[in-house]
Order: sequence, then structure tokens, then C-alpha cells
Amino acid sequence: MKPDRNNYSTQISKRLQLIMSIIDLNIVGLAEFLNHSTSHIYGILNQTRPLSDILASELGKKLNFDGSKIFNLNSRIPRSINKSEELIKFKKENAHNKEYFISLNSNRSSNTFVLEVLIKSDYLNNGYKYLNEIRDFCEIEMKRVFVRDQLSKALQYAVKIGRLKSVKKNIKLKNGNYGSRKVDVYFK
Repeated sequence: MKPDRNNYSTQISKRLQLIMSIIDLNIVGLAEFLNHSTSHIYGILNQTRPLSDILASELGKKLNFDGSKIFNLNSRIPRSINKSEELIKFKKENAHNKEYFISLNSNRSSNTFVLEVLIKSDYLNNGYKYLNEIRDFCEIEMKRVFVRDQLSKALQYAVKIGRLKSVKKNIKLKNGNYGSRKVDVYFK
């Protein structure tokens, strides 16, 4: 049986989006970081242009990981890529340029953040996540803080439009045990 090239291209595009979300660079920022045109990056994300071995290797070199891992769908993209020296230097030199960074553009709304950043990350892929776990992940990994019930409303909106799923589970207490009250848990 021949592998489905369209599905593979879609997965490569998603992996590139995941990398972008981990390193907090949008299309314009990634293009500048790699010294490529934005249309080249758009083409890869829209699957009208393949990700070349050379570009994957270049990206890996700048982020201190093996760029060929992008092509291996069974390999996890390491979160440590956001600590590479070249990336840190790029972020310092371009801190004034808000159009490069996802986190700075994502301040427009909680719904947009959940739909365009959180769901595209792989965080919700493996198992149910409680609201407090998602909130902690957003604050620690994505540097996004939500006020009061913003996050829960945005997650419920994502469920309503079919981008996330939720079920009721017993509440997870701070000590790790489970209580009797049922709360929503979220997953893809």
C-alpha cells in the first residue's frame, strides 16, 4: 500500500506549526529567523511547497536539534528547542518587533489563543486535561495568563464549534486524589 502523500504533508505542516508554537514565532518571525521569505513558509504550511531536507536541517541547527526529526512522525519535537542560543539571541534583538511573536499577537482574545495556539500545540493530544492543568501549561510553557474564567469560556467555545471535545469527570484535587464533583475535561 502506498503512503498517502497528502496526509503526510498535512502532518509535516502540523509539526512545523508545533515548532512555531514552541518557539513562539509566527510565520513572519520564522521567515526572518531562517532568513527565508514568508511566502516560502506559507507554502510549506499550506502544503503547496514541501519542506526540504536542507530547510529542516537549517531549522534544526538553529534550534539545537536534529532537523530530520521533523520528517519522522513518530518522533517528538523537543520542548528544549525554545532554549537554543540562536533563538534567544533572535528574540532579544527583535523584542521590539511584536509582529514576529505568537504570544504578543495572541493577546487579541482568549478564543483566538485557544483556537490558533493551544489547539495547534500537541498538548491536548494525549488524554484528558483538566482546566487547572491547561491553565498551568499556558502560563508556564506559552507565557499566557488568563483572568478569571476567560480560559474556561474559550475552551467551551472551542467545544461548541467542534475543535475540541469534552466530557464530565470527577474533579482532580490538588493532592492528586479525585473528588465527587463532576467537571469538564478537554481533549482533541
